[in-house]
Amino acid sequence: MKTTISVLAMLMATSVASADTTTVTPAPVATSPVSASVEFDVTKNASNKYVGKTTLKIDLESNGPAFGGFDLKVTDGTITLGDWNVGTTVAGATVSLGKQGDLFPSAGLEAVGSTTLANPTVNESLIIKAGGLSAMAGFEGLDTDITDLDNVQVAYDISIGAIASTAAVDYNTDTKAKSYALSSKLNLTESFGVGGTYTYATKSAYEVNVTAGAISVFMDGDKDNTVQHIGAGVKGNLGGLDLYAEASYDVDAKKTSPAVGMTFKF
Repeated sequence: MKTTISVLAMLMATSVASADTTTVTPAPVATSPVSASVEFDVTKNASNKYVGKTTLKIDLESNGPAFGGFDLKVTDGTITLGDWNVGTTVAGATVSLGKQGDLFPSAGLEAVGSTTLANPTVNESLIIKAGGLSAMAGFEGLDTDITDLDNVQVAYDISIGAIASTAAVDYNTDTKAKSYALSSKLNLTESFGVGGTYTYATKSAYEVNVTAGAISVFMDGDKDNTVQHIGAGVKGNLGGLDLYAEASYDVDAKKTSPAVGMTFKF
């Protein structure tokens, strides 16, 4: 309990210190947008069979001085609550609680890629953001013990010209293990960019990617296997229907993992 209170106090102090140097802007007028989509994805499973997955999604989100939202998903007949959050904005800093992802940079395409990078597990969390600085306290489970912290993350976002970068660190309060990440992207034009993500946990790993219009390519690996996967994908829109097709090739296993999908938003 004392550890939890100390960490949360540290996060609040960090946000206040950053907020002091952040220009305060007028809070936006609250809105309540509602969106929905139907998704159908086809992937290749471990038995080399092509399987389809249908997802119906309803997103409700309100943005203002106080904000909140949630995703309700129906996947192949099963209803689940996806991401959710509730929070507020004070003096240029935002504080939110919920199942809302984490601060670690990610990579990959729609369905393939991002397999070698360190990816700390985060369930529900408290996230504080002020300027480019973010801090997160991840809970083991809000429905079991809100005083039990699972991990703590700190990240910093910075943009210099056409280069946007994120540095992050994760500390697991149970195992005492640390994970590090650095991600950068150079946008040469509106439709052409080059990026890379590096992580270190038990070993170093990387993923580099290039995007040119609707086409993206990537390559990843780690300390033990310099080139592990090579992949590519293409996105498009046909009459209001979002489409994608992509594949990843495992260099060692000599196995291709394809994926195609479509989404209709309304």
